[in-house]
Amino acid sequence: MIVQLYAFEDSDIDGVSDANDLCPDTSFEDTVDENGCPENQNYWGEISLSLGADINYDKTSSTDYNFFMNYSYKRWDIALYSSQQSSMDTNSNSSTSTDDIYLSLGYSLDIDNFSTKLSFGSKLAIEGDEVSTGENDYFSTLNLNYIINEKIALISQLSYTLTGDSKEINYNNTWGYSFGVGYMVSSNYYSSILYQRSNSIYQNSDNYQVITLSNSYNFSDNIFGILNYSRGLDKLSYDHTISLKLGATFE
Repeated sequence: MIVQLYAFEDSDIDGVSDANDLCPDTSFEDTVDENGCPENQNYWGEISLSLGADINYDKTSSTDYNFFMNYSYKRWDIALYSSQQSSMDTNSNSSTSTDDIYLSLGYSLDIDNFSTKLSFGSKLAIEGDEVSTGENDYFSTLNLNYIINEKIALISQLSYTLTGDSKEINYNNTWGYSFGVGYMVSSNYYSSILYQRSNSIYQNSDNYQVITLSNSYNFSDNIFGILNYSRGLDKLSYDHTISLKLGATFE
C-alpha cells in the first residue's frame, strides 16, 4: 500500500489529520473519536495482503516468490513474510532452493514532521533447509522519515540482526542502513529512490550496497501494485533485481 506523505491535511474535516485518521471518509455530521472514527463505530484494524516475485540476475539467476500479510491496529502492526527462492547457476546449470519465514511486531509514532517506526522480529529457521542458517535470526529496525511538504519526504532506516549459525558455519551479526527521498507523484502514485548498505554474514566479505527505485500505485481504495528495480553495487549482490507485487487492503 502507498505510504502517504502529509504535513497536516484533514480531507473529511473531522479535526483529525489524514496521517492519523483511521476512518478517512466520515460524514461532516459525525462526532468522531481521537482516531477519526464515528464514536458509535467499532474499528477492528486493517489487513494488507500481497503476492509477488523478485527476479534476480547476473552470473547466477534466481526468482523469489513471496507472500506478505500485515495486520495493523492504531499504532501497532504485526507482519508475516514468507519467501521461497529458487536459484540457478548459469555456468554449472545447478540449482538450489530455500524457504524463509519472517515474523515482526512494529510500533509507529508521528511527531510534528517526523514519522518513526520501531520493529522487532525473527527469521524462523526451517528444519531440513540446507541453504538457510540452522538457527533463528533476530532483528530490529528503526524507520525515521522527515516530511518536507505534502509531496516530498526524506526516508531512512537503521537495522541490526543477530544471525543464527549453521552446523558448519558461524555467521556474522549484521548491521545496515539506508537513506533516500520519497515523492508523492499524485494521490495514487508514490515513488522513491533509496541507497542501502549492510555488512555481510560471511567472514572477510564485502559490504552489500544497492540502489533501489520503488514505485507504488493504488488502483482503487483497496487494490495496490508495486514495481521496484534494484542495482547491486558490490560483488555479492545481484546486478539486477526486478520486484513485482500485487496486493489488497481490508478494514
